[in-house]
Amino acid sequence: MNLHYALAMLLIQAVNLLLMVIGIPITAIDVWLGKPEPWLWENSDDTPPASWSKWRTFVWLALRNPVANLRFVPGVSGVGRPLFYRTWVWTVDGYSEEFYVKIGWMSNGYPACSWGGGRGY
Repeated sequence: MNLHYALAMLLIQAVNLLLMVIGIPITAIDVWLGKPEPWLWENSDDTPPASWSKWRTFVWLALRNPVANLRFVPGVSGVGRPLFYRTWVWTVDGYSEEFYVKIGWMSNGYPACSWGGGRGY
């Protein structure tokens, strides 16, 4: 990943972190009152089901997918930008688990910064 893309990703993640912190109380109040979240913090592509508890909805919107619509702000997304993506398998005493790390822009142009179990898609 060349330097200007790395700096762009760091800037996007820094803005995302700041907006996440601002959005936690906003989302908590909106979920508690049953109001829709402000556009920046809603997740129209992956909306939590109405059957979920308020706590689970809050965790989904404020912690797991914070500031979901930041990707729609001009300049944040871009098709053709680089993506660092790796998977590996850890085996301990015969038990295997797959893990991944993904940083950069996915093929749809949306920025990604995630890691965890599985393949990440």
